[in-house]
Amino acid sequence: MKKNSVAFALCMSLVYIVFCSDIDGPAHHGHGDITGAVTASVGRCQTGTCHGSNNPLNIVTLQVLDTTTMLPVTTYRANQTYLVSLKGDATAVTTNLPGFGFQVSAVLGNHTLAGSYTIPTLVAHNMHTFPCGATTVVEQSTTLGQDTTGINKYSVQFYWTAPPPFTDSVSFYALLNAVNGNGGKTGDFPDAAPIVTLYESAADNVEMVTYSNSDFSYYPNPATTSLYVKAAMKITSIAIFDALGRNVFSGKFNSLEVNIDLSTIIPGSYFVQVNSLSARRFTKN
Repeated sequence: MKKNSVAFALCMSLVYIVFCSDIDGPAHHGHGDITGAVTASVGRCQTGTCHGSNNPLNIVTLQVLDTTTMLPVTTYRANQTYLVSLKGDATAVTTNLPGFGFQVSAVLGNHTLAGSYTIPTLVAHNMHTFPCGATTVVEQSTTLGQDTTGINKYSVQFYWTAPPPFTDSVSFYALLNAVNGNGGKTGDFPDAAPIVTLYESAADNVEMVTYSNSDFSYYPNPATTSLYVKAAMKITSIAIFDALGRNVFSGKFNSLEVNIDLSTIIPGSYFVQVNSLSARRFTKN
């Protein structure tokens, strides 16, 4: 969000200033994903060359809501659509901050795009999606104003469709910058929302309970301290890999049923492979 002379002049001519030279989106202006997510372009709006440090007077919250109940979720169902709600509350600021800008990214553990976004038709002129390396962000495409519910309150919503089954956990990163419109970064109030991480629902992780000589089953899923693996054929080897393909467990066996101790494995999404058969996904809570 560095200013050049042309962009600065443009900022000075507008009533509402959002990210100054990035008035129609920081990613659109080549600054990438500035939400703090670890992506191909790493950064935050709150840097010395932009808006300084986080300002706690702007309380930013992000929620992923079930579209039926309109309640926040902590897990997602594969391919299901949810409503993402981002809000800023800078009512503790004594001056009027008439505009704001934002950016949201949903990423997988391997730092790529998680699922897809849909911008509601009624606000399609206010925001857009923009590619940033291996991922994509949602950001403003024009100046955004305060809510009608109060001075220095802001909100924006859009839809997110979850990725296919057996993918990974999804983390949402978000930034909202409340601005005073003075043509510079002084007096603006950027802050990041706490990271929201969703795990795939256990209902999407149900594995086969019947098996043939070339198949196996395991339970529970999600698992906590142990994972039980059963097969009709003798189990000779078991390997567990994390979402990045790194081996976190290997063992040799000679049994039809094995109990694997997961106490040394951190929570996350993993794949279990038995006798070099196709690996299957499970979650460690």
